[in-house]
Amino acid sequence: MADNLGTNIRRFRKNKGYTQEELAGLLGVTPQAVSRWESEAGLPDVSMIVPIAQTLGITTDALLGYQQQSRDDRITQKIFEKMSELEDVSDPGGSELKVVEYLADEVAKNPMNYDVVLKYVQRVAGLSYYIDMQNLLSDDPERAKSILDDGIRKGINIIRYCSEAVKINKAHHALAWIYIHMKDYDNAREHVNVLPSLEGHCIREDLGLSLTFFEKGYDAMKDSAVELGTLLFNMIASQAEKLTTFYCYFGPLEEAIEICDWCEAVIGAYTSKPEFSTDNHKWVLRKLNFSKMSAYVRAGENEKAIETRDKYLKEIREKGIFTGDELKSVEKEFNEGIYIL
Repeated sequence: MADNLGTNIRRFRKNKGYTQEELAGLLGVTPQAVSRWESEAGLPDVSMIVPIAQTLGITTDALLGYQQQSRDDRITQKIFEKMSELEDVSDPGGSELKVVEYLADEVAKNPMNYDVVLKYVQRVAGLSYYIDMQNLLSDDPERAKSILDDGIRKGINIIRYCSEAVKINKAHHALAWIYIHMKDYDNAREHVNVLPSLEGHCIREDLGLSLTFFEKGYDAMKDSAVELGTLLFNMIASQAEKLTTFYCYFGPLEEAIEICDWCEAVIGAYTSKPEFSTDNHKWVLRKLNFSKMSAYVRAGENEKAIETRDKYLKEIREKGIFTGDELKSVEKEFNEGIYIL
């Protein structure tokens, strides 16, 4: 199935504008039953599948996640799956280069698939960090420049020709990073300045939460609050990753450890309420701990670095938050990091 049953029930219920209580009333079940279905704490009886689909105005195939995908969607899904196979957290720079090269070929085959083109531009932005900060491709600067220039061209095409505001903003964001790492700060600033701002708190999601409450009631507002919470978590997680990187690689050790501890507490507060966080948290904490370890190595305190490494690796083994392959890759990254930083 493309999505699990609970996710589909929740999505189609919201599309119809029903609260959990309203859907429960139409089906002759309790609101708690609907809540359990949507949270995957329990699944509806098989005899309920047809009534649920009819009430939501969809087919049973759509409810179960077998809805026909468009050709572009199928292509995009396969491309993104292949990207995941190329990822290797123990060699982030080399991994990023492989992904960029793979996506460049796919973009050439699918130039109007803006999901794929945008992903390529974003990964070129990621690669620009390793080119600038870790001297990746320093032995072939012309190749590095060619990749960055191509990413810029593709990003500008998205801005010019794509009609989706979210993709356009993401293209501006990626181009800003490319220009930053190319030391072209004027062009970077132009792309930064057109992005939406939190200034004044006048953002769509904030007012949208109130709109949902007054229009559809408390339960519908709770669903929207969860969606808003995950968006805020991803933004905070991104900020935490940047802060810990800058402090740990360029600031005094005391400040670096202090900011790491603070960021870890913030992430911990969010993950204490799982529905407000995402799977992204494990990767942010991985980066945070690696940055902390790096700060100790940079300060010549290798014993503290090893202590940080051992504590983190023990914790993730015990909690089982990574898959087997992911865990092996993270362990390799941390063990080698002690010696190569």
